[in-house]
Amino acid sequence: MKFAHLADVHLGFEQYRLPYRAEEFARAFREVIERAVEEKVDFILIAGDLFHSSRPSPETLKGAIETLEIPKARGIPVFAIEGNHDRTQRRVSAYHLLESLGLLNLVGIREERVESEYLTSERLGNKYLVKGVFEKGGRSVEIHGLKYMSAAWLEKNRLSDIFKPEGNAILMLHQGIKELIERMMGLIPESQRDYFELKMEDLPRGYLYYALGHIHRRFETNYDVGKLVYPGSLQRWDFGDYEIRYRWDGRTFKPKAGIEKGFYIVENWKPKFIELKVRPFIDIKIEADEETVKREVKRLASKIPGEAFVRLDIKWERPFDVSAIRELLDVKYLYVRTRFERKLRTVKGGEVPRPNEYFSPIELRAIEMTGEKKLENVDAVVELFLGGWKEEVTKPEEKPPEEEKRNEKRKEKTPDLDAKPEEKTEKKSPRTKPGKGSNLLAWLGGGK
Repeated sequence: MKFAHLADVHLGFEQYRLPYRAEEFARAFREVIERAVEEKVDFILIAGDLFHSSRPSPETLKGAIETLEIPKARGIPVFAIEGNHDRTQRRVSAYHLLESLGLLNLVGIREERVESEYLTSERLGNKYLVKGVFEKGGRSVEIHGLKYMSAAWLEKNRLSDIFKPEGNAILMLHQGIKELIERMMGLIPESQRDYFELKMEDLPRGYLYYALGHIHRRFETNYDVGKLVYPGSLQRWDFGDYEIRYRWDGRTFKPKAGIEKGFYIVENWKPKFIELKVRPFIDIKIEADEETVKREVKRLASKIPGEAFVRLDIKWERPFDVSAIRELLDVKYLYVRTRFERKLRTVKGGEVPRPNEYFSPIELRAIEMTGEKKLENVDAVVELFLGGWKEEVTKPEEKPPEEEKRNEKRKEKTPDLDAKPEEKTEKKSPRTKPGKGSNLLAWLGGGK
């Protein structure tokens, strides 16, 4: 028996508000379906999040229908479950529409009994557990599944009480499993339940294949008597889901390859990953001064393809203009993230300097004002910098008291007879407003 396993298609997702990205997600789905048909699979599994939303647009639905017509025309059934992005609390979802058109078979807990060529039902309390069934050459396999459920629901409803396989069977779930996510991404605190809903001990045993979705990174392992597989998303999801990552080590950029995107073909219960060529996402991070950043990014630019999406993360002690750096990377999409943080330098003995040794009087006053619980006059803080900084820079040198007294005496002895009576006029200094793009951090750092 041979089948295709995919998940997290996210049709209709205009990533970064770019409509052409939704088109690329749709093309990836069509490519997978066409390749599955070329491989002559017996059936196809979609383990959740076929759509990016529970209310896909008419255009998105039209594209899904056209693509799913391909396996239907060749008599290849498609079995699916709803994911966290496209599940609905209503009785009817986009999946029910596709099912009514004969394009897929929705498995899981349902309100009504369903009996068809590829679906059968059994009573489960006041609802029905709808299962997929496929037979070929005297052999049969059952496809069990459940749409995405919250951690709270899964704590009250044990999966092992719902799913009890007999014979050859597949279980489809769209959930995060704590131990597997930790193996992929590192330890997760128990308090961070948003990242997972299940633990390995919660999985029912006895299945030959666990077709999972929800985690966008591909992963496979063994569980009980079967294989457990996350195929990952078809397209790159964000810059954490990079094709390649570059990290500056002080001398050069160190590259690290990411995880490939694609789906699985499973034959005789042995999964084989099929890679898709998708738009590359490249993540660059550097902590250096302006001159170094410009020089090294320019060197790196030759290694980055023009169709790439790039995130450039720059960190340094003092702010600088990054507009020239943007011009060094001629790519499809560029996101520059800057973090300018002035470091505290320790004095002798390893002690941190006192505030008045590190900050100027103006900076100390600004810290005091902005630290108040109720800051009502933001303009006062701006005026402090615009007016106070200027005063601090242009203030003339003070003369010694003795010299001032001598000058005053000279003025008293030699009055100016031609002088007109002094008129008292109050000169108002023009109120300077910060221009567009003004940066308090630049003032704090002394400007550059």
